[in-house]
Amino acid sequence: MKQTPFDKQRQQRYDNKQREFLLAIITDEDDSSQVELDDGQTAWRSTLRYDELVREATGTYELHDIEEDDGGEHHLISLIAEGGRGAEFSELVMFGKHLMTFDDRTGLVCEIRHQNQLVPRQILMTGSGDEKFKGFKSEWATIKGNELIVGSHGKKPEEEWIKVIGRNYGLQSINWHDNYQALREAAGLGPEGYMVHEAAEWHPQLQKWLFFPRKISNQAFEPQHDENCCGSNKLFIVSEDFSDIQIIEVGEAIGERGVSSFKILPGFPNECVALKSVEVGNRTETYFFAFDLQGNVLHADTLIGHYKCEGIEIV
Repeated sequence: MKQTPFDKQRQQRYDNKQREFLLAIITDEDDSSQVELDDGQTAWRSTLRYDELVREATGTYELHDIEEDDGGEHHLISLIAEGGRGAEFSELVMFGKHLMTFDDRTGLVCEIRHQNQLVPRQILMTGSGDEKFKGFKSEWATIKGNELIVGSHGKKPEEEWIKVIGRNYGLQSINWHDNYQALREAAGLGPEGYMVHEAAEWHPQLQKWLFFPRKISNQAFEPQHDENCCGSNKLFIVSEDFSDIQIIEVGEAIGERGVSSFKILPGFPNECVALKSVEVGNRTETYFFAFDLQGNVLHADTLIGHYKCEGIEIV
């Protein structure tokens, strides 16, 4: 009997009668991730938190914290670093029965077991993997068929490659320059403009890509302008071959907030839950929100922490 592909399994875990969902959210705290263990060893730490999501009969959402004492928060410890940094996990994806996460500093791909155990499965290298000894800046990930697709910002040439990981963790690197360029052209960006991608999903029912860029700018990169003014509210709905691109606006754009992760809600293929991140100087914040594919906001931006989270998944 033919097995249902992983992407459809992921969306069929619940049906449209489901009202309560468990969300997993992971932090990427950059330089703050370094810690010293009890034995004096240097390590790097990320926090995995769980929240309860309730979908009301009206189609709106409520988010409830799960206290740390009730199993709502766990620490993930990594001993692998690059340039003195590690455990900067930027995405969460259910790959079959495994919850996967991706370090955007080292290129490490891990399974998360028992809420607090990291099991390394791959190390992704920048660009094609042949240019230099540097970890791939993993920023978004999704499932297409039985493959795990991992992408980066798409802003620089080495960030336009994607990594395709098979169900047995075999690896391919593919240059996606033309696809990223199609998105830039659809947004009307000139040669100085740029987009920063941290959130994408393959929609198995629609057979389309969904991209929600964190940043869109019509001018050359300038740090203060990028931090304060470039947060995007534009969702790109894209045909499989990138020949047809529809852009819709979701709520109002808030310049310092940009989407860092979103997921299609199982059982409700028109609805998504998402995170927005803020990085302005030393200030970091994360907001939860929900929306549908017509651009309606189903849950307004709600602050969930004064730290940066860049991965969300329904488990």
